[in-house]
Amino acid sequence: MMRIGKIPYLNSVLFYHELEAGAKQMSFESLVPRQLSGAAVEHGVDAGPVPLVTCWDIEDRYESLGDFCIATIAKARSIFLFSKRPFGELTGATIGVTGETSTSVRLLKVLMTHVYRVEPRRYEHLDWPANDAFLLIGDEALLHRAGVKGYPYFADLGEVWNTWTGLPFVFARWIVRKDLEASDKKRLVKAIEASIEYGWKHFEEVVAPKVKELSMPLAEIREYMEGFRFKMTEQEHEAVVRFRQLDAAVRRSGAGAATAATLGGDKR
Repeated sequence: MMRIGKIPYLNSVLFYHELEAGAKQMSFESLVPRQLSGAAVEHGVDAGPVPLVTCWDIEDRYESLGDFCIATIAKARSIFLFSKRPFGELTGATIGVTGETSTSVRLLKVLMTHVYRVEPRRYEHLDWPANDAFLLIGDEALLHRAGVKGYPYFADLGEVWNTWTGLPFVFARWIVRKDLEASDKKRLVKAIEASIEYGWKHFEEVVAPKVKELSMPLAEIREYMEGFRFKMTEQEHEAVVRFRQLDAAVRRSGAGAATAATLGGDKR
């Protein structure tokens, strides 16, 4: 029985319809990105769209699966930083971080260092309005897409990255255990491909539960989903290399120390 990690966000719904429809030899566990990171590290899943930064930590045991990914072409539309003051004035600030994040908080630190050139005092558990600024991701971010009272400054981190680098941003990659049978890997690739194809052809059906859940019109959901790539291109591969280099440099500088101390480890 293959154990598949399932991210319950709108941006992941296209992966699962056909997978679950024919899932006699698969089990699914709904996990937000940080939980999926932990499950992969602890051998709790055999495959799934694992947060990019975790993929690097377990590449001795897992490999990419069919080059499937969750990547934003320009705007992310669901990775938001809200702030009480201009981003260039956040030196010494406290930044709240949602407990769901894996890769996004590492992207935030890269952008704080290289784009805004500030050094926040610490990254801590989400607690607005106490936070000077805070990060939301996924469906929670979509629920606050119109803004948050008291936080007039707003940034889409995917858009900031794209404006700065000219590249898309890869938030997660589908990976699979290296020791899984080759026939199982092949079957999984075919099922994901079929899911994505079915999802686009039957878009209204597949996203219908999210229309009500997120109070998003179908047209807005389609625009949002069309801002993603679900399979790596040369641009995504270039973006991964670039981000890995930048992330490593920021971590060497100690910018991530406050997060590890205040948020209880670094599986994000």
